[in-house]
Amino acid sequence: MAIIMAFVVFIPLAIIQIGVLANLPLIQGYADLILLAILAWSLQPGARTAWHWGVLGGILMTLISAMPLGVYLIAYLLSVGMVLLVRRIIWRLPLLTMLVMTIFGTWITYSLGFLALQLLGRELSFRYTFGTIFVPSVLYNLLLAIPIYALIGELAKWIYPVEPLYES
Repeated sequence: MAIIMAFVVFIPLAIIQIGVLANLPLIQGYADLILLAILAWSLQPGARTAWHWGVLGGILMTLISAMPLGVYLIAYLLSVGMVLLVRRIIWRLPLLTMLVMTIFGTWITYSLGFLALQLLGRELSFRYTFGTIFVPSVLYNLLLAIPIYALIGELAKWIYPVEPLYES
C-alpha cells in the first residue's frame, strides 16, 4: 500500500514542481518537492518503505529532468540512507531533523549534479553555482519542508495507524 501511495504522492508533486514551481525560481534555485517528500516519508516512525520511495522518486526525477542518468537516483538513495541513520540517533526531534536533512539532501543532490556535469565537460563555476543555484534552492526547500512534512505525516498516520496503548 505504501509503495502505491508513493505514486499517488509523487505524480502530483512532480506536476506542481514542473508546472508551477519551475516558473517561480528563487534567483536560479528551484524547489525539489520529490526530495522533500522522500525525506519526510523516511522520517515517519512507521514507514518501512523509505528505500522504495527513494528508488521511485529517483527514477521519476531521472525521467523528467535534464540531469545525467542516475544522478537523482543516487542522490535520493544517499539522502534516504542519511535520514535513516540520523533517525536512529535523533528520533525525538523529527521536525528539526527534517530541516537539517533538507539542507544535506539538497547539498547531496546539487553536488552530484555538479560533479556529473563537470565530468561531462560542462564548464561550471563553483562560486556562481553555489551562490545563485544551491543557496536559493536550499532556502526554497526549507520554506516548503514543513508543509510537506505535515502532509506526509498525515499520509503516514493514515497508512500506518498508531494502535492505542490500552483499550477502555
